[in-house]
Formats: sequence, C-alpha cells, structure tokens
Amino acid sequence: MRVILFIVSFFILAETQAQQAKYLVLNGKKLPLKEYVVGGDYEARLPFILFLHGAGERGSDNVAQTKVGLPVLMETLKAAGLEHYVLWAPQCPSDQRWTDVDWKAIDHTMKKNPTWPMQVLMEGIDSLVANTPTIDTTRMYIVGLSMGGYGTWEYIARQPYRFAAAMPVCGGGDIAQAKNNTQTGVWAFHGKADNVVPYENSVRMVNATKKVNTNVHLISYPDVKHDSWNKAFAEKKIVRDFISTRKK
Repeated sequence: MRVILFIVSFFILAETQAQQAKYLVLNGKKLPLKEYVVGGDYEARLPFILFLHGAGERGSDNVAQTKVGLPVLMETLKAAGLEHYVLWAPQCPSDQRWTDVDWKAIDHTMKKNPTWPMQVLMEGIDSLVANTPTIDTTRMYIVGLSMGGYGTWEYIARQPYRFAAAMPVCGGGDIAQAKNNTQTGVWAFHGKADNVVPYENSVRMVNATKKVNTNVHLISYPDVKHDSWNKAFAEKKIVRDFISTRKK
C-alpha cells in the first residue's frame, strides 16, 4: 500500500516540479529514487524510462546514481526528439546488488527470487502501471550500465512483458532465461577490451536471445574498456530507434 501511496504523491507533485527525490518502500525496505518528469505538462500519455546505475553509484544519498551515464543519456534523448517522458533512477544500497551474480564470471544462473532492491523496484513499477493511466504502457524502456546492465537482463527475463525495449550496457545474464524474451527489443553494448565484465557475457546473451527474438542487437566497441556507457548513450540514431520501439 505504501508503494501505491508514493506513486500517487509523485504524480500530484509532478505538475510543479521537474525533479523529485523520493523513496520506494515495501515490507520495511526502502529504496531511494530520483524521478524526472521531462517536458512539463503534456496531454498525451507519457513514455517511461527506468535507469539502473552501476556498482560505483550505490549508496543512500539519492544523488550518485544520477551522475554516471544518465546525463549523457538524457542529452541524447533530447537530441533524438523525445521531449516528454518520465524517468526513474533508483539507487541500490551500498551492500546490495540489482542481481545476485559474480560480475567477472562468464556463466551464472538466475536465482529463484530477485534481490530485495530489485523486488522493491519491480513492485513499485507494477503499482505505477496499475494506478497511473498517464503512463504509456506500450512505451516503457529499461536502461542499465554494468551492475545495472545485469539488472536489465534479469528484469526482462523475469518480466518479459513489461518493457518495449531494453539497453543493457556492459552487462550479462543467464542464457537459459533468454528464451523468455520473445517481445522486448534489445540494444546491448559492450567494449571488447572490458577488464571488469567479460565482453563474452553480452555476446552470449544476445546470441541466445536472437533464437527467439529478431529485434536484438549487439554494438561492440573494439578498443573500449569498461566505461562503454558514455559512447553507448551518445549513439543518437540507436537511441532514436530504441525509443521508437513500441510494445505489441
């Protein structure tokens, strides 16, 4: 119930404030959240974007998650012609992860249940969709970098019906779960010289997903190490294709 109350509060305040610092709360667990309502008042339904940060931006200040990658992405969204949208940037606590996985491993198996930050986030978005008719549910998108790239792959495996398109950057996932994603378009990015998350992780996920989904793409950067998100989020044509995707 507290999640639902939060969302109602957000949309009342959104008319007067372009940016809100809030929390998602579920079963005593609290997740900091920065919200952006871009473009002010708008009569049509709004696209929704979920942004999942990396490990270095974990914490409780509700600020760090907005500093890496997100500014570049929002500039490119504007350049690509997206003038009105809602964006959520939640912050994972310092001692938690979006996914319970070894980032350096090539293989991993998705756990039966999500981590509690992912669970709180998923419940919050479920409530948003159920209680907010101003969100265009055919234009919901998820973007994540590094730890957030893993979170992106896991989210679309657990709820393949939720997002029209996903953009996991230097992440990875459980290839056995790729069969679930028959609908969500995917634009995955990875630097071939990545020394933190193996490039092969994105290759394996993309190849596995292509077996059930034709709208899946891998963009590789030959000489880029782990920080491929700045190049990825600056790809205006790709971002335009990404936000043009609609859920059937």
